[in-house]
Amino acid sequence: MSLGPDPENSFRTPVPPPPPPYGMPVDVEPATPLPLSEAIRQLPDQYVRVITRPGAATFAQEQGKASWDIVWVQLALFTVISVIISFVIFNVTMFAYPGMSNLPPQSMQMMRSFSGAFPLSYIVLTPLSFFIGTGIYHLIAKAFGGRGTFLAYCYSYTLFYVPLGIISLVLSMIPFANYLGFAVGIYELVLLIFMTMAVHRLSGGKATLAVLILPIALIVLACVLVAVAVGFAMSMHH
Repeated sequence: MSLGPDPENSFRTPVPPPPPPYGMPVDVEPATPLPLSEAIRQLPDQYVRVITRPGAATFAQEQGKASWDIVWVQLALFTVISVIISFVIFNVTMFAYPGMSNLPPQSMQMMRSFSGAFPLSYIVLTPLSFFIGTGIYHLIAKAFGGRGTFLAYCYSYTLFYVPLGIISLVLSMIPFANYLGFAVGIYELVLLIFMTMAVHRLSGGKATLAVLILPIALIVLACVLVAVAVGFAMSMHH
């Protein structure tokens, strides 16, 4: 039998619910993982939504669907497309020159073997490069105070890495359109910043620094190596 309000409970401060992911509207329910068949069916709409509506809120609403099976399905799809397109590009560029027909039979056989083996290397290189690159960005974001999981980061990355990667491959097959691949790469960095904001709940400034610190470091390293090479060549010349 209760004799009135519990004095102990009456002085307790209500615990507020956890905040939504960065950029997620308060009244939007977070997504949950989907069955693989349904996740595959929704992929085209997700690609369009992520690419045409760039922002942290878009990734915040999508990241809850993360699961390893749909990540691997997307990587497998991108790997197959990469192998096919690289095989076509390699053979067209390698055997289109008139002088190729004058090579000795042994050289031609070696070139044909290499033209088949090189595209197949994408089977290993595509997922390997994806996980290495994603892992580096993920660890940098963690160093800046990020709180997201590696699974959510990988899944969110595939939502634009795969479609934009396919677009870049197609552009590489079109004469005089190769330079557009650079613009696609810049846009991919923009989406990566928004994705890092959402998954790791970082501010725009921290997410931008976490994403750009690696490209900037690589550019600085390349400049240093070029300067060293030029200095070495000049010293040898004198």
